[in-house]
Amino acid sequence: MKHLSVVLLCVSLSGYGQLPMDSAKKVIAKYRLGYSTYFEPFLAHAGYGAPWILTNDGGASAFGDNMLYKFDRTGKEEWKRTVKAQFDEMESQCVAEDTKGNFYVFMLSYDEKRYRGGSERVVCYDKKGKLLWDKTLGAYTLINNPVVSYVRPLKDGRIYLRGHIAKEKPLEGKDPVYRYWEGWLDSMGKLTQKASEEIDWKKEEWQKKFKPE
Repeated sequence: MKHLSVVLLCVSLSGYGQLPMDSAKKVIAKYRLGYSTYFEPFLAHAGYGAPWILTNDGGASAFGDNMLYKFDRTGKEEWKRTVKAQFDEMESQCVAEDTKGNFYVFMLSYDEKRYRGGSERVVCYDKKGKLLWDKTLGAYTLINNPVVSYVRPLKDGRIYLRGHIAKEKPLEGKDPVYRYWEGWLDSMGKLTQKASEEIDWKKEEWQKKFKPE
């Protein structure tokens, strides 16, 4: 009888609780999704945007190759959405979930005719997969065009972002000056942002700001 109780407990945890991280990894690995390797260090850290995450309802979500997937607690696919391509190319970065269960997918969108460096695009879906909004954080130019390197949902429902931005046009033949950038994105798509001190790329301190804490 004791052995049966242990078996039932295991079934409850795996089938009706939270999908275990190892199980989610195996489910998502089968899809062979392509995404920016820069966000891979966030995969093992709960509470950050990453190529795949465990979700508030006990399941998981994954974003890669411009596809957003939602899985239930057993690892079964609930729904999927294709982010429509813009311009020449898109590079999938990560997915994050806010406290309401909305999903935010981040990607770099490239328009070779305007700016080869790409621009940060965010698309938001509700927990059922309904499209809520689709926006670009900057312009397809070098200036005032933030690049996101860190995504973290906050308890107040917003999504906190970190990255870098150029605020001034560089002198001819010179590299642009990049500054630390922070942003706060709410469920309506409203962005509050600020830029601070210059980044010294030769020092390793900058890396700490863009890694899980």
